[in-house]
Amino acid sequence: MNNETWIYVAGPLFSTAERNFNNELASHLRTGTLSVFLPQDECNGLSDPTDIYEKCIDGIRGASVLIAILDGTDADSGTAWEMGYAVARGIPVIGIRTDFRRHGDDGGLNLMLSRSCTGIIEISSLTDATVAEISEHILKAIRDISSIS
Repeated sequence: MNNETWIYVAGPLFSTAERNFNNELASHLRTGTLSVFLPQDECNGLSDPTDIYEKCIDGIRGASVLIAILDGTDADSGTAWEMGYAVARGIPVIGIRTDFRRHGDDGGLNLMLSRSCTGIIEISSLTDATVAEISEHILKAIRDISSIS
């Protein structure tokens, strides 16, 4: 990994709990060699939907890897779209699942989402993993991808 490594964090951001999780995860992922594009921060203050869309598109285009939060009985539709766009651009996607519910085609996920991931980190919420521990799993996955590229 080098100073040019950008992580785009895609995930729902509609509740206080979701935004707090995203913020904490981003803070753990920001290191001397990694920068994080977190849409809820990067788009803060923007009100025009076109501006928000373009800002996020630019964030994905500049990303070295996209982290997709895939919790819930069905993944967030915006996250699903961001994943598809990243895959189409050849950007690796690491899926994160902390939800122990298993609905869907492939281990609790829609088959198209699970198969779009370069890797999936599954941490059941029953294990009481901290966000710091989750971020360590993500950083390892990013290192593994970087050593392959």
